[in-house]
Amino acid sequence: MNEEIFLDFARRFMSLPTASFHEHFAAQAVEAFVAERPEITCSSDPCGNLLLLYNGCPSPSPRRPYLIATAHLDHPGLAYSASVSKSEFAFEMLGGFKLDLALGSQVSIFHLDSPAEQTPVRGKVTAYRPPQGRRPPALIIAVPPPAASQIGPGSFAMWDLPPFKKKGRLLTGRACDDLAGVAVGLTFLHELVRLREPVRAGLLLTRAEEIGFGGMLAAVRGKSLKARNIYINIECSSLKAGASLGAGPVIRLGDRWSVFDPHIAGGMVAIAEDLKAKRADFKFQRKLMDGGICEATVLMNAGLQTGAVALPLKNYHNSGKKRFKPEAVHLDDALGLVDLLIHMATIPGGLTTAQRAAARDLDKEMSKRHRKSAARLTRSAQKNEVEIVR
Repeated sequence: MNEEIFLDFARRFMSLPTASFHEHFAAQAVEAFVAERPEITCSSDPCGNLLLLYNGCPSPSPRRPYLIATAHLDHPGLAYSASVSKSEFAFEMLGGFKLDLALGSQVSIFHLDSPAEQTPVRGKVTAYRPPQGRRPPALIIAVPPPAASQIGPGSFAMWDLPPFKKKGRLLTGRACDDLAGVAVGLTFLHELVRLREPVRAGLLLTRAEEIGFGGMLAAVRGKSLKARNIYINIECSSLKAGASLGAGPVIRLGDRWSVFDPHIAGGMVAIAEDLKAKRADFKFQRKLMDGGICEATVLMNAGLQTGAVALPLKNYHNSGKKRFKPEAVHLDDALGLVDLLIHMATIPGGLTTAQRAAARDLDKEMSKRHRKSAARLTRSAQKNEVEIVR
C-alpha cells in the first residue's frame, strides 16, 4: 500500500489531544472520516464507543461474519477536578504513568469547548495530592496568569511533548498508544473501500481504555457486539514484552491476564505465512506480550471470538529513564499490520476458513507423529519387548 495514505491518517490522529473520558476530538475526526466514505456506516452506543462497518459483499450473499478490528481513542492523561488557588488546580489522574516522572513535568492543557487545533495552555506539575476519604488522588498543576483564567471544567492535560514526528522510519508522538492503532484501523477500512473489496469488515473504537477498559466493558455488556463476528484487537504494546521495533507487526497470543483464542491465532499465523510467501518484504512476529493487559481479554471474557495484534512500542506510556518522552512505533510495522489485516479480510474464505485449515493441519501433524511412534510405544511397554535401533 502507499505509505503516504497511512502517514496522513497517523499525522492527523496522533496530533489530536485526548485522554480517558476526553476523546471528543478523536471521535469527531472519525465521524469526519466516515462522512467522506458513504460505503461505511457508523453507530455509537450510549457510552460513546463508535462502530464502523463496511459491507462490500454483493446482495444476496451468504452470511459471512464481519472481521472487526478494535482500538481505543484515549491515552493516559489528567482532567480538571478543582481549583486550589487562582493559579493552582487539582487534576485527576487518568491512566497509568510513573508518578516520579510526573512531578515537575510540564503539561499541555486543552479544553473541550475549543477547537482540536487549539493552542494549549502550559502548566507545571508541582505536587501530588494523596487520596483522602472519597477524594481520589490528584496532581497539582500551576498555571501562571492570565492563562490560569482559562482552566476549569472541561480542561484536560497531556504531557508537554511533540504530538507527531517522523524520524527516519520511526513515528514518535505523545500518544502512539493507541492513536497509532486507530490510524492502522482507519487505513485498513480506507483501503477496503478504495479497492472495493467484496468483504465484510469493521472497526470498533472504544473510550476510556486506560482507566480499566471502561468503553470495551460497556460495549460487551451492552450486547451490541454480535457473537458471529471475529474481533481483532489492535494495541501498541511495550517492547519490554520481547518484541522488536521494525521486525514486523506482532500476532499477539495473550496478555498478562489471559491467552486468546488459539484457533484464531493459528489462522492469523497461517494468513501471515501466506502473505509472507507472496511478499518478500513482509515480516511478522508471534509473541505473548504479557507486559500488560489489553481489550482482547475483555472480549474473550465475554465469550466473543477474539484475536489480537500489536505494534511494538518504545517508551510505553511516555516513560523515559529520567523524564517523560514521546512514544515511538516503527512505520514498517504499522504498514505491515495494515497489509496483514487486509489479507485477513480478503483471503478466500477469510479468517474462519484459515483457522479451520490451520486446525486440520495441526490434527494431521499430530496423527502423523502418533502413527510413527504408537506401535513401538505399545511394544516397548513390556520390558522384554524393548527394541534396539541400529
